[in-house]
Amino acid sequence: MSAADSKQATIQREADFAATREAVVRGLSAHNEARVGPRRAEPLALSLRDENGAMVGGLIGELKWEWLYVDLFWIDEAHRGAGHGEALLAMAEQAARDYGARGVYLGTMSIQAPGFYPRMGYRECGRMEDYPVAGQSFHHFMKAL
Repeated sequence: MSAADSKQATIQREADFAATREAVVRGLSAHNEARVGPRRAEPLALSLRDENGAMVGGLIGELKWEWLYVDLFWIDEAHRGAGHGEALLAMAEQAARDYGARGVYLGTMSIQAPGFYPRMGYRECGRMEDYPVAGQSFHHFMKAL
C-alpha cells in the first residue's frame, strides 16, 4: 500500500493515559502475537530481607516469550559487597531456565552497576550516551542461558 492509498488519520495528545496505553498495548500485542506467538508472560519478584524481615533489596522482572527481562534490581547500600546481588541474579537466572528462557536482558545507568554485569557473564549490547543526563550513559546487557 502506498502512502497515497493509506487512510486519513489525525495525531493528537491524549488526556486519558490509561485508555490510550491499553489501546496501544492491545494493538501491539496482537501484532507481536501474530508474528512470534503468544507472549506467555509471567511476573518475577525476588526479595532480599535482613534479619528483621525488612526488605533491603530485590529484583523485579518479567518472563516473556523466551527471555527474562529484568526491569528493576536494587540492593541497599549497607548490604552491597556481600554477594547478595550475585545470589539474587543467579536465582532470577534459574527461574528463567526453569521457565524455558533462552536468555536475560536488562539495562542499567552508569551511576548504577554497569561494571557488575560483565562479572556475571553478561555482555553489553548497546549504550545510550548522555542519558539520563549529560555526562552519564545507559547500558544494555544480555546473557544467553
